[in-house]
Amino acid sequence: MASRVVSYMTRDVYTVSPDDTLAHARKLMLTHDISRLPVVEGSKLRGIITITDIADALVRKYPSRPANSIYVREVMARDVVTIEGTKSVKTAASLMLKHNIGGLPVVAPDGTLEGIITRTDLTRYYSEKMKGVNLVKEFMREIYAKARREHSIFYVLKLMEIDATGKVLILDGGKLVGVITKRDIAFLATPVSVHGAPKYVKIKKPLVYKDRIGSTRVYLVPLAEDVMTPNPITVEPEEDLAKAADIMVKEGVGILPVVDGDKVLGVVTKVEVLQAIVSSRRARRRL
Repeated sequence: MASRVVSYMTRDVYTVSPDDTLAHARKLMLTHDISRLPVVEGSKLRGIITITDIADALVRKYPSRPANSIYVREVMARDVVTIEGTKSVKTAASLMLKHNIGGLPVVAPDGTLEGIITRTDLTRYYSEKMKGVNLVKEFMREIYAKARREHSIFYVLKLMEIDATGKVLILDGGKLVGVITKRDIAFLATPVSVHGAPKYVKIKKPLVYKDRIGSTRVYLVPLAEDVMTPNPITVEPEEDLAKAADIMVKEGVGILPVVDGDKVLGVVTKVEVLQAIVSSRRARRRL
């Protein structure tokens, strides 16, 4: 019997209202380690806001506005793809792949929010139910976004627009040194910070109104190496995909570089796990 959404969805869902601020939504995501929040009025679903929405709002749409002056209603998606709890996990995976989204609010027939199911939930399903079905090399993606550690964060953001998963590997002379995700961008402190400390240079300049020489802080554009997560967890191509899925769930990561020694062969993300769930190859078990 096919596994159902109701068996893997999260029932206790953190939500926001359209009148909450982006600062509040960002804090909820950061505090509870989540990437999306249903937007509700009462118990009725009105939209959804994701970590990508927050990153785009703070960096692109409203860079001059503080997060506590931007409202959820200005940023949230209103046309939300939903699912009922009685549907199969395969259906949930298909919907997420079709619409390139990372989660589905689970709603009752009357529109009442009952929970949420995410890529992480489906990755957990795969890790538990699909052991021995596929190897990493069968679903790993050989074309992936990559940058050098000296590239600016704005270059990395352009790469994220191209890569549907919003994840970029950082290389140094061809060697893997880190990874950057949209989460890293959304939770970047303001002003630009480097591992918790604002990065700036002091420039000596005349203070005309005080008739003396003083200094002013000039904040630098962060580089990839400033915001990347260093030494990412990796897997090998012959690894069981279910083991890779288990690593992603337990370690709280959304991408695993696939390596052979120091050589990067590709990447596997939760998107590839969803593809494995809906693929016909899932029925071919290994001895």
